[in-house]
Amino acid sequence: MADDVTVAVILVLVAIGAATFLETRFLRRKMKNRRVRTAKRDEEVQDESHNAIVTTKAILTSLERQGIRSEEATGWLREAEMAKGRRNYRVAIELTGKAKARLRSLKSAQAAKGDLAKLDSMSSTGSTTEMTTKEVLTKDVPPNLLQSKFSIGVAETALEQGRVAGRDTTQATQLLEAAKARFDAKDYAGALSIARLSKRASNGEVVDASIPPPVAAPPPTTSVGPTCSSCGAALEPDDVFCRKCGTRVVSTACVSCGASLRADDAFCRKCGTPVSG
Repeated sequence: MADDVTVAVILVLVAIGAATFLETRFLRRKMKNRRVRTAKRDEEVQDESHNAIVTTKAILTSLERQGIRSEEATGWLREAEMAKGRRNYRVAIELTGKAKARLRSLKSAQAAKGDLAKLDSMSSTGSTTEMTTKEVLTKDVPPNLLQSKFSIGVAETALEQGRVAGRDTTQATQLLEAAKARFDAKDYAGALSIARLSKRASNGEVVDASIPPPVAAPPPTTSVGPTCSSCGAALEPDDVFCRKCGTRVVSTACVSCGASLRADDAFCRKCGTPVSG
């Protein structure tokens, strides 16, 4: 009876030993695989941080050549390089992301300001040719177009800064999209107003959420062309006789100097050229 108990105890101890050996071997293999995976992830993050720093440096250098500088972005890049040196690769990636976002916003604002800068660069004390050029540019550009375009760029910059600062930019984003839609619809006054609201919302101010209604476009004007002095029928610019009644068309402008003529003029009052009748 004692021999049977001894054999049973021995068998139990052998089974426990075998199980312990197998479990230890399994755990060692599992921990080894985990260390390998962790090493691979760290290596990938290290490469990613290196690439992010190189890319950010290239963007910074390119913008500096264009006259766009940011001490804030330069500081973040410097901190990212220090973090990489201390093997804080994820911190380096986060810092370069903030620097690139800042540089993108500055580039966008600079592009929006370009059109205004072209007009502002013309001196008001310049020659007659420069003043004429400025007057032509100002005349050809619809009211509030340049101002609204610039304000949208400023609002985009403020939105990026608000996101970096951790503020809730939901309302600012909605207002900015509405401003862009108004700009595309050529409602430049509405775009200007909403873009300014978006900038204030990005800065953390409480603004009125209601969006002003779009300005109705003025009805198209129909130009009235020349008409026959006899029957009132419409005439084409090159008509010599009325197509309806046959009356000879009297010229309304001098063929020599272009001065306007009256119906009873026989000679041009400006250059004396005979009026063909």
